[in-house]
Amino acid sequence: MALDISGLNFFMPIFSFLFVFVVVYALLFKTKVLGENQFVLSLISFIVAIIFMSFSSLELYVQTILPWFVVLAVVVFLVLLIAGLSTKSLDKMMTPTFAWIVVGVLIVIFLIAAVKVFNPVFHPDLVITSGQGTSMIEQLRGYASGGVVGSILLLVIAGIVAWVVTKK
Repeated sequence: MALDISGLNFFMPIFSFLFVFVVVYALLFKTKVLGENQFVLSLISFIVAIIFMSFSSLELYVQTILPWFVVLAVVVFLVLLIAGLSTKSLDKMMTPTFAWIVVGVLIVIFLIAAVKVFNPVFHPDLVITSGQGTSMIEQLRGYASGGVVGSILLLVIAGIVAWVVTKK
């Protein structure tokens, strides 16, 4: 029997928040724009992530980009794996041209997601009308049918694997 992980949609706001937090923290840490104080970097990253998640359209933008970003990362990894297995060195494959192609595809993904999310002509199902939505209780009942259990199991397993891999 296959594991039902459709309940991961219930946790998408948490994943989006964590993604924004980690990206902002990594950018601030790498550029050292605000210095090297870990608390300040964490606080600023937390505030930016909270502000970012306060707007539903920005959250939808992150949720639209994340799957395509993961697909791009997997494709790049597989291309590099095949190139590494077929040649003796990756120096022929790891050129600035290859990097610019990946960046170009990433920019296209960002632009298509922005048009889809922020332009109501291309995304009319985002229009919210009063009295038409389902309540939070009804949504939770729908997720409790097994999707949440599978999702929680997947998250627990992923957490254990991450802990074991990063343990010193």
